[in-house]
Amino acid sequence: MEMDEVIARVKHGEDHYFAHVIKHYKQKVFNTVIRIVRNRTVAEDIVQDIFIKVYYNLHKYENIGSFNAWLYRIVVNNCFDHLRKHKYQTTPINIEVTDSRYPEKILLLRETNEQLEHLLQQLDETEHSVLLLKYVNGLSYDEIGQVLQISLNDVRNKLHRSKRKLRSIGTTKGGYYYEM
Repeated sequence: MEMDEVIARVKHGEDHYFAHVIKHYKQKVFNTVIRIVRNRTVAEDIVQDIFIKVYYNLHKYENIGSFNAWLYRIVVNNCFDHLRKHKYQTTPINIEVTDSRYPEKILLLRETNEQLEHLLQQLDETEHSVLLLKYVNGLSYDEIGQVLQISLNDVRNKLHRSKRKLRSIGTTKGGYYYEM
C-alpha cells in the first residue's frame, strides 16, 4: 500500500493505519532528531512528541507538496524549538561501528565520525539542517525548501555555502574533510 493511500485512510478515520506511518518513518525521524539534539533520551522523547503532533495535525496536511517534506518540517521545527528552550550543551553521538575483522577500520571510522560531528556543531541551525536533510535524509531541493520555508535558490545557495564552510573549517583545523 502506498503511503499516500495510508495517509488518506488515516485522515478518513481509519486510525489503525497510522501504525504504518510510524513504522515507515520512525527510524528516519529518529536519525534526524538524534543528529540535531545529540542526546538519545531526549531524541526518543522528541520522536514520540513528533508522531503525536503528526497524528493530531494530519488533517491539516493538504497533499500539496510531499508528505515527506511536511513531516520533516515538523521534525526540524520540534528539534530547534527544543534546543532553544533547553540551552544546554549537546553530547557527541556514539555511532557504533562493529567489524571485528578490521579493527583499524573501526578506529578510523570512529575518528572520522567524531571529527564530522565536531565540524557540524560549528554550523548554524539552517546550515546544519540543509546538510542533514539533503545528505542524511535524502530530501530533494524542493522538499528541503518546503521544510525550511525557503526558495529553491536559497536551498542551493545554503547547501553550497554550508559545504564551503565545512570545507574551510576542516582545512583550517586539519582533518579528513578537505576533499568535501
